[in-house]
Amino acid sequence: MTGEQLELLQTRLQRKLGLETAEEDVAMLLCDELLDAESEILLYLGADTLEEQFFPKTVELAALYFQRDRRELGESGLRSASYTEGQISQTESYLTPKELRSGAAAVLESLARYRRVTC
Repeated sequence: MTGEQLELLQTRLQRKLGLETAEEDVAMLLCDELLDAESEILLYLGADTLEEQFFPKTVELAALYFQRDRRELGESGLRSASYTEGQISQTESYLTPKELRSGAAAVLESLARYRRVTC
């Protein structure tokens, strides 16, 4: 992936995660997650380079990796939050490691038709 493509995907990933501006350490983590996602997709597909048609799946997988890593650091993993005022109520649910793994597997399985299988 070229630097220009990485920058484009990083912007898309920030939007997907709802991050308005990313601090330097978060920006570096986003970059790492995109590179990890690219590597995983290339390995799964048996390809050498990532074609542009797979960029949305790369961002989707990187978002899952980001949530997983932030959860491991105890910083995030929030799936949904609900707040009510009258009688004060607060509900938060978090993604479990199993849900994150199954999400990553689902992204890769959606690419199965593009796999190159050689004998």
